[in-house]
Amino acid sequence: MNFWEQLIYFFSFTDANVSNVLIGTLLLGIASGMVGTLVVLSKKTLIIDAISHSMLPGICIGFMLSGVKNPVYLMLGGMSSATVAVYLIAEISQRSKIKVDAAIAITLSILFSFGVIMLNVVQNSGNPNQSGLNDFLFGKAASMLRKDLYMFGGLCLIIFICLPVFFRHFKISLFDPIFAQSIGIKKYFIQSIISFLIIVTAAAGVQTVGIILISAMIIAPASAALFWTNNFRLTMIYAGIVGAGCSIVGVFISFLLPEMPTGPWIVVMLASVSILSVLFSPSGLLVKQIQIRKNKKSILRENVLKTVYKLKEKIKGKKKGISTEEVSNYRPTAIRKVRSALKHLKRKGLVIKGGDYWTLTENGVQEAERIVRVHRLWELYLQKYMHLPSNYVHNSAESIEHIVTPEIEQALAEVMGKPELDPHNQKIPYGK
Repeated sequence: MNFWEQLIYFFSFTDANVSNVLIGTLLLGIASGMVGTLVVLSKKTLIIDAISHSMLPGICIGFMLSGVKNPVYLMLGGMSSATVAVYLIAEISQRSKIKVDAAIAITLSILFSFGVIMLNVVQNSGNPNQSGLNDFLFGKAASMLRKDLYMFGGLCLIIFICLPVFFRHFKISLFDPIFAQSIGIKKYFIQSIISFLIIVTAAAGVQTVGIILISAMIIAPASAALFWTNNFRLTMIYAGIVGAGCSIVGVFISFLLPEMPTGPWIVVMLASVSILSVLFSPSGLLVKQIQIRKNKKSILRENVLKTVYKLKEKIKGKKKGISTEEVSNYRPTAIRKVRSALKHLKRKGLVIKGGDYWTLTENGVQEAERIVRVHRLWELYLQKYMHLPSNYVHNSAESIEHIVTPEIEQALAEVMGKPELDPHNQKIPYGK
């Protein structure tokens, strides 16, 4: 089959094995993304590793007690040992001088080591049912059966019920804990619910992505979503969509290339989306750098325009214009940057060039006067109301003049009675 035929076959749900894996990972992606939002915002990301790794001894105990690889017994055992891990972390950090991160590391190391020993015992016990038990370490979604899917769906259903029921409690507790306490929402109760949801999500995901990678499955979607919105509800929705989308892509890649494991590919897709979000989202690094560069260029152009105006003030009509070199020398700036700024101002119709000299247009004069006016008003305000010496106000005015809005400018002028001179006895231009 070619690619398109495989794509149609994949989403046709005619293959029961593919359907089980697709539905299971889709539910996991949505659940882990939404629960991950709570984890990231409550700063409990480190505890996920402890919970997931501590499930191994519980899974082994569940198998030992039942003698069969029944997903219900295995998950109950895993969730029980994960609950023990959460309790131990809380007790160690609260009753000793050991901090939470150290308590997490201690609990994770001890329980996971104990789990590895027990797994080795089980594998050497001679029980034929133990085959495939080590798949819980790295996950094996392809082994998911219909009965596994029922258990999987049950765990995800618990999550989908808890999230809307306690949504308002989560929102208030995470963003305004003092108010939450004042209306009777107990911090311990909310943290317990979040820990419970983490345990349930980890239990649902260990068969798909494994104990080692489930933390990435929970944290990555929420981390990516938080770069696109600050809205709590939308973050949950976006995280669920990211988790679901990456799960589908990971399963499809594994379907196209059967030798490729599903869980790691899902995590690779999640990591890719997270990296792209870090770089290209509205609050991403690349976008911020572009905005910083634009702001620097804008500030430089305004400073050059202001400099032409101030130099024109000094010469008082003695010559027709100001040279590029004069602007560069007045404000120590590389001459190539000054040329670039002047060319941009020319395109904007703020300056014109005659021979080797630059002069302001009527619009240029108005814009330059606005910048100078804000600068000098702010200097006067700092001296008059903040009681700063006149030689300390210039640098602050240099920064503020580029971001003051017309409303603030008008308020400054009105508060000080539209003064004529700044602290250095320079005229404050108000235009016509």
